[in-house]
Amino acid sequence: MRSLRTKLSAAFIGVAVLTTVLTAIFASYTAHNTFRQYVERPGDRTLSPAPSGPGQTAAAPDRGGVRHPFGVRERLFASRIRKAIWSGTFVAAGMGVLVALWLASRIVKPVTDLTKATRAIAGGQPAPIVPVAGEDEIAELGRAFNRMAVQLAETEERRRRLFAGIAHELRTPLSVIQGTLEGMLDRVIEPTEERIAGLHSQTLLLKRLITDLRDLSLAQAGVLQLHRQLVDVSGVVRETAEALTPLVEERGVRFRVDLPDRLPRVDVDPDRLRQVMQNLVENALLHTPMGGEVRVAVQANGNGVRCIVADTGTGIAAADLPHIFEHFYRADQSRARSSGGTGLGLAIVKSLVEAHGGRVSVESTPGNGSTFTVELPTSPQEAY
Repeated sequence: MRSLRTKLSAAFIGVAVLTTVLTAIFASYTAHNTFRQYVERPGDRTLSPAPSGPGQTAAAPDRGGVRHPFGVRERLFASRIRKAIWSGTFVAAGMGVLVALWLASRIVKPVTDLTKATRAIAGGQPAPIVPVAGEDEIAELGRAFNRMAVQLAETEERRRRLFAGIAHELRTPLSVIQGTLEGMLDRVIEPTEERIAGLHSQTLLLKRLITDLRDLSLAQAGVLQLHRQLVDVSGVVRETAEALTPLVEERGVRFRVDLPDRLPRVDVDPDRLRQVMQNLVENALLHTPMGGEVRVAVQANGNGVRCIVADTGTGIAAADLPHIFEHFYRADQSRARSSGGTGLGLAIVKSLVEAHGGRVSVESTPGNGSTFTVELPTSPQEAY
């Protein structure tokens, strides 16, 4: 019996049947023994005189002169029957109450555990895991609560890491700016053009970090404003590749772009799509050593358009792959500052792609590079 309704129905029906059966058994057993004793040992009875005329029934005399049809033993038999029935009823009712209370405690206990757990969450405590047994609706509710508790714990951990990451990312450039300016004010550091340019680059990093945080928060909240239009993905990828030519030359890597002649257009925000492709290509260029190769390809599939960014860089360890799209997560902590990134690029990519109804995935092998794939749905008007 997996249904809670079935369990409750069976419990109540069982209590009713148990009460009735026990009452009947107890009363029948006592009545049988009493009647047998009455028949086998009749004893003395107070007999009424013979009838005085035809059609008249004799009656036993009573104290007040009233005559009854039964004698003392008949009345004693009837009294015992009544007592047996009432005794059996009380015994059966008591057992029924005990069984009902036991069943109720078994049914209500999971609800009580859930109530205590929800009160703990409301009080700001970590979400506890409630014990679950069975396959009924209450058990399913308990499992759903446990899944929610795990998700709440993971969300809280991500929130703590996010705040710690924001504080770290803001503190570093601010410390550089503060230290340089204090040295200039104390005339310890000469305000040369190079140092002023360094301060400017740090302020640009702060501005980019704040912009990334704003975009990320809006995208994850589902309120990021998108200016959708039918876009040729090949054109956006071509523009992105041309804009990154200086970085390609600086890194000294081979850069290959494979674009088909004809692609179905997709309904996206071209600026946000350009931001996605730029983040992925920059990430590939910065993690590919000199002499390596970065390849960008756009393909059409049955359900949309697929953009692929592959490199021959250092790759990503299997333990890091599940976290690669998290805020401020860097697989190589030693390169946290060398790239000049904010640690939010891939998180923004994932949020922007999902905001367009697409998905992004990554495949990587340490030492053999990484491949990021963005899949965007095709507009119904452009589907083949």
